[in-house]
Amino acid sequence: MIRVMMCGPEATSGGVATHTKNLTAELEKLGVVVLSYSFSGPNFKKAYQRTVGLLLNAIKKRTQYDIIHIQASGGFFSFISAITGTIASNILNKQLVVTFHNSETQRFVADHKHAFGFVLDRSDKLILVSHKQKEAVISLFGEDVLGKIIVLPNGFKDSLYYAMDKATCRDRLGLSLDKKIIFNISNLIESKGHKYLISAIRDVKHDLNNCECYIAGRGYFKGSLENQVIELQLQKYVMFLGWIPDEQIPIWMNACDIFVLPSLAEGNPTVMFEALGCGKPFVGTRVGGVPEVITSDEYGLLVEPADPEGLAEKILAALDREWDREKILAYAERYTWENIAKEMMSVYKQVLG
Repeated sequence: MIRVMMCGPEATSGGVATHTKNLTAELEKLGVVVLSYSFSGPNFKKAYQRTVGLLLNAIKKRTQYDIIHIQASGGFFSFISAITGTIASNILNKQLVVTFHNSETQRFVADHKHAFGFVLDRSDKLILVSHKQKEAVISLFGEDVLGKIIVLPNGFKDSLYYAMDKATCRDRLGLSLDKKIIFNISNLIESKGHKYLISAIRDVKHDLNNCECYIAGRGYFKGSLENQVIELQLQKYVMFLGWIPDEQIPIWMNACDIFVLPSLAEGNPTVMFEALGCGKPFVGTRVGGVPEVITSDEYGLLVEPADPEGLAEKILAALDREWDREKILAYAERYTWENIAKEMMSVYKQVLG
């Protein structure tokens, strides 16, 4: 029996929280006993949860698991949980697996080389979500650590994200059938590149007046983006949906013509797999692990980050094209959480010997 203490963020949005929740659910279906320990709430609370709380929980429940699995994301504040998990695994003689989701791995590892090295040296396996991340780690720590590194991408929940009738979905959302609809969902933070998408829509509408762009999500950058829409007089073309519940996201995915993610940096965005799982073409930027997934223009189109003119060209090209939905769906199948969980089980079996 495989027994794991899974430590990761708990939130209503965010790729790492989604990853942790869905991976846990699929592992449990496969018979893995998962003891969940979550980070949530204000920063002072999460600081405790990622340090003293995690250590105390690991000690208190040490007879209930054999592997500590840390889901680490964001900046150093999130990575603290990996350091705590490393200390706990050494004290308690437990196996340690760390999944590192950081979208700017090269910079992070260079800035925190000693802390990262502390975790890497003492972990049994380091899971990275893209080969680009792997290259960044190898460039700083050398090929001696290759045996510890496994690349395992994010996935999507195929019981939620699957192809539906576009007209039916638009009717449910009150959307027009004669519009070309662009959809984006992500946290409204600067690194997600929304301002370049909005600038691109200004160019797109000149050639395609019947387009509408819907942006879902919340975050500190919302006010700035709303002001940009007003300044560019795009109120009829760009609409902010705010936070939407999980069960509505696939309806929006299926209602749109294309999904666009103009990020400046990414690890391996979960929403990309969710869009593909709905049979939708992905238009995005060549960052992180995105080019490793969008390997053909049969699945989507890519552009360099921070290039609104180039993004507008790709959006127009994508909206003008007849996409093979069945080919996209067939390709997406390899990225279901069920398949990712099976690969993770293999990792657990390796570390348990």
